[in-house]
Amino acid sequence: MLARLSRVVFMVRKGEGLAKATEFYHVGLGLNVLRATDDFTELQTENQNLAISLQGVTTESQLSTGYSPLLTFEVDDMDSIIAKCCQMGGHLDGPIQYPAHGKVAAMRAPCGHMIGIFEPVS
Repeated sequence: MLARLSRVVFMVRKGEGLAKATEFYHVGLGLNVLRATDDFTELQTENQNLAISLQGVTTESQLSTGYSPLLTFEVDDMDSIIAKCCQMGGHLDGPIQYPAHGKVAAMRAPCGHMIGIFEPVS
């Protein structure tokens, strides 16, 4: 039996950083908030196959971010999602690409993590 990815944990700055990250993933990307405390938020994708946990931390070593891991979210309307995510503090990392299979964008979330956004050809 193959292993299945069921949860991804992102370390984010405790306090305002956790609140902004929660707002970004909930309002910007539309993930469902399952539970939230002062230290932790658990979100879930629409199909309930993957939980994303945001863990509030205070040490710099726990907060180092980069291009890994890179999660890609499939969306129906990239233009509206990009606009929402930018309003929530996200920043495109380069232009939106238009390969034959759809639209692809790389975005840095306000917490510093890189995410991919993909809209397949309909």
